[in-house]
Amino acid sequence: MDKPAKPIVKIENWSAVGSVVFEGFCPLEPGQRLTGDVMGHTNLRNGSIYTSAILNVDLDNRLVETRNTLYQLGVVNEDYARWMGEQEKARAEQERVRAA
Repeated sequence: MDKPAKPIVKIENWSAVGSVVFEGFCPLEPGQRLTGDVMGHTNLRNGSIYTSAILNVDLDNRLVETRNTLYQLGVVNEDYARWMGEQEKARAEQERVRAA
């Protein structure tokens, strides 16, 4: 018997965190968790959630897979977007210093 497909749920105002008690952002990568606002999840009420651990990230299609769900990334959280920009600037500066 084929395994049923995972539901696809849109998540808005999203960011990646290490856990529900971790106070800070993390890179969007396997092992981290998504937090944000969802609507239309078959097993959860509409509202803010923390997902189970991320298994896979498909940025080309803006999909994040967790144990039971595929999340379609909507609008990113503004603070998380700012944090990601700062991380990218720091990484670029480190590469510039190494190349010098």
